[in-house]
Amino acid sequence: MGALAVGVCVRVYLVDPAEPGHYPSCPFRALTTWDCPGCGTLRGLHQLLHGHPIAAADHNLFFVLAAPGLALGWLIAMARCAGWRRRVPSLPPRLLPLLPALIAVFWAVRNLPGPVGSWLASSA
Repeated sequence: MGALAVGVCVRVYLVDPAEPGHYPSCPFRALTTWDCPGCGTLRGLHQLLHGHPIAAADHNLFFVLAAPGLALGWLIAMARCAGWRRRVPSLPPRLLPLLPALIAVFWAVRNLPGPVGSWLASSA
């Protein structure tokens, strides 16, 4: 899994998702013209890997805010696979149901008309 994650990051780093024809388009967006919670994530990852967090946030703010936690979780998982057994702090279990709720709110708000919705919408 680690090699796959690194391979995906290398591909996204080298091949710009903003150029059409390299990656599949979002089926939800194709059917509805609305952004799903993941719309803009590939373009955001490309910008993050190139050291442009502001440009990445313009594509998917939620992903940019979640990326450090995702990266830390991946590093801990890889360390555990390599035999590391130290205890690390974790998210309290009662907060876990908030994650789908936050994603749903982000999904709804980014598709609203007006300044907040257009600010959170995935820029093309």
